[in-house]
Amino acid sequence: MIWRPCLAVLLLTALAACAQRQALFVVLPNEGGGVGAITVDDGKTRTTLDKPLAAEEVRNGAGAAARVEPGEVNNIFAAAFSARPALPRHFRFFYELDSDRLTAESAARYCTLSDDVKRRSVYEVIIVGHSDTLGDEPYNQRLALRRAETVRDALVNDGFNPRAISIASRGSLDPLVPTPPHTAEPQNRRIEITVR
Repeated sequence: MIWRPCLAVLLLTALAACAQRQALFVVLPNEGGGVGAITVDDGKTRTTLDKPLAAEEVRNGAGAAARVEPGEVNNIFAAAFSARPALPRHFRFFYELDSDRLTAESAARYCTLSDDVKRRSVYEVIIVGHSDTLGDEPYNQRLALRRAETVRDALVNDGFNPRAISIASRGSLDPLVPTPPHTAEPQNRRIEITVR
């Protein structure tokens, strides 16, 4: 009988202590293992966290060191992790000479683009066509736009929302490999795609 009231008091004390935490800051390593740094300032002290899993909590307006185990991170921040948008991703596809036909290697990689867009609940796809300097600029602009249209059309045919896909042409204005006019350069016959 004596233990029940003591247990209740300990439980209430533990709950009150948990309720007083106002914030928890934890430095998480990126996929490569590196970390950035954050500074926690409670108005009285400033603490810089710059090591993996370095943590600081604020209780009753005061900062204090905290300890977070690697296995706890997913539980503590589950809601925040699930709310994160997917990071933007960049793709580059190349084209055959004087054509809006993808090279065999780029055509084989199209599914990586499609799969990336499928994983996103909301997406925007920006496709910018480019050309080499072989033709004159009006021709290069039209060819680069046709190149962007080919991938847009493929995405639309795969069921993606056409209103979420924009295209543009830069012709030969932004070469990947600078060349003199009227030069065939395979690296410049491309489209640059950003998915976000």
